[in-house]
Formats: sequence, C-alpha cells, structure tokens
Amino acid sequence: MTTLTRSTLAASIALSLLSGGCFLLGEGGAKFIEADDVRLDLPGAVSNRDVDPSMIHGDLHDAAIRVTEDVNTWVTSMVETSARVVEYLDRVPETSRDGNTRVYGPYADRDGRDLGWLVRIDESADTTNFELHVGPRTAASQADMNKLMSGSLVATEEDRSGGFTLDFDVVEKYPDIKGDAAKLYTYAGAVSVTFERQLGSDFKHIDMDFQDLSVLYEGFLDDDAFFSDDTYTYHRAADGSGSFRLALLGEWDDFGWSGPAQENMTLEWAWTPTGEGRTRGSIVEVDGVGDMKHGDLALEECFGADGYLTWRQINDAYLVEAPEYNLGDPKSCALGVDAFDK
Repeated sequence: MTTLTRSTLAASIALSLLSGGCFLLGEGGAKFIEADDVRLDLPGAVSNRDVDPSMIHGDLHDAAIRVTEDVNTWVTSMVETSARVVEYLDRVPETSRDGNTRVYGPYADRDGRDLGWLVRIDESADTTNFELHVGPRTAASQADMNKLMSGSLVATEEDRSGGFTLDFDVVEKYPDIKGDAAKLYTYAGAVSVTFERQLGSDFKHIDMDFQDLSVLYEGFLDDDAFFSDDTYTYHRAADGSGSFRLALLGEWDDFGWSGPAQENMTLEWAWTPTGEGRTRGSIVEVDGVGDMKHGDLALEECFGADGYLTWRQINDAYLVEAPEYNLGDPKSCALGVDAFDK
C-alpha cells in the first residue's frame, strides 16, 4: 500500500509548502475553519511499540491509518496556515474594499519566490467567506492573478460547517508554490473539502471531492500516476460509530503483483461506537483494463476496539502468493458487510 500513501503524500507536500508562501502570519480571534473541523479520527490506532507479537494489525487497518495521517497532515496544515493569515489580516487595515469584502494585497512573496498573494475576506453574522489568489511577484491587481483557494465557515455555538476548494491547475501554473522536493509531482484538477460538525456530540462529516484530480510522480527509480474523480468520505455519527471510504485509480506495483496499467483501488472502514471495526479493500480492473498478476484482488478484515486483528481473508486467487494469509473466524466480526452500505 506504499503507492497509496505516496498519492496522498503528493498532496501533502504541495499544500504544506504553501505555508512558506503566506506573506502575513500572526495570532488573532477571527472566526475561521479549525483543524478539528477537518481532522479524520479512526478508532483503534494502537502504537506498534505496544503490539504483542501474537496480536497484529491488519494490512488494511495500517494502510487506512497511514492514509488518514497523510491526509490530516496536508488538510490541517492548509487550514491552520490560512487561519493564521485571516486572523492576522482581521486586525490590520485592508488594502481596498469591494463592497463588504476586505481585500489585502497583492503582496510579494516574503520568501523571495516569483509569487504574489492576495486575500479576500467577507464576514457577516455567523459566516466567513475567503479567497486566496496567487500570481507572479509583479502582480499589480487581482486581474493579474488566479484563484488558488476559496472557502467558507458557518459557526454557531452548537454547530460548525463549511469547507474550501483548492485548484491544482493553479498550483502547476505557479510551480514555485511546490518547492524543490515537490517538483517530483505534477498535478491537475481540484479538490473540495466540506465538513459538518456538532460541538455537543461526536457527529462529524467530512467529504473530499476529487474533481478530475491527477497526480504524476516522477521519482528516481520509478514513475507512478494516480487519478480520482471520486469522493473520500468520513462520516461519524453522534454516538461515535462511523465509516470512511477512499477510491483512486493508480498503479499498484510495489510487490510485483501488478504492472504499469492503472486499476481502481477502494479502501473502506466501518466501526461501532465502541471502536470494533471492519475493513474492506479491493484493486480491480476498469473497463477490461488492468494487469494485476492474478486478476482482481479483494481483502477483508475485522478487529477489536484495540485495533488488533480478529479475522482476515484474501480472495482465493492470491492465496498462491500468501498461502498463510487467511486467519481467524468471521464470526468474530462485530459488523457485517452491510456496514459499508450505511
């Protein structure tokens, strides 16, 4: 599953590097999206240092933990950086006004890169709307720039909701955003993150809508391409039970079970209020295209509230590669396969 992690890390690198380009940072009290609004929390994430050798985590369980950690890194980094910018600007005079919207910039990038930045903020009652524009260092107005990110927050004493959209085509138009390390990656498309959260319960819904998002990794040893026009969902009910799902088109050749053709990968997790869970993963060809060694791959796992595996199963075609893989009893599962349909 390392290529799965690489695809989410690609977004992580690009977005975390945006923090270096923000031209104004500080502390303040303006209402804005918080890291907790968009953080993914999965149950049973036990430290590997505490694992009894006779008790193990499932492969899907560990892959899901790694992926959510990567996503949390870039989503919360983007939110926290943008929040500091908005909070600071909320306390200083705007450059200009457009109706009720305060406009700050354009400002030249403070790190000396060929970038210019402009922020638009509109606050009314419980709602904050914002836009982040980027252009060349010489940009004299918004007309010389492109909208990199926009979003909103609606916050009351009981609920918070909102989100943001990030345009990766704009990231590619201004490659200095990415920095040297991220130049191994080429992006296209966009991603929108939306959320709903209740402050008085565990209820939280986060949807990441990939809009023709593609990531091309051109590394030192191999190249990998990923694509998604799907939605990464994280839904947690008021009682703490929940589910999430991720889907990507990509190359899954880390273990020699696949070649350069792209197959569709899905990873799903469902859990009870007390943290017992079930995971399901598959890599399948799309429209007859694919080069998995033994055709479609399917995995299922169940685990307890501590995250330790109680049952796992791989489809028969791949038992030749891992004859000892299957273990446990499916009767140990706290949830049935219908949990993924809720």
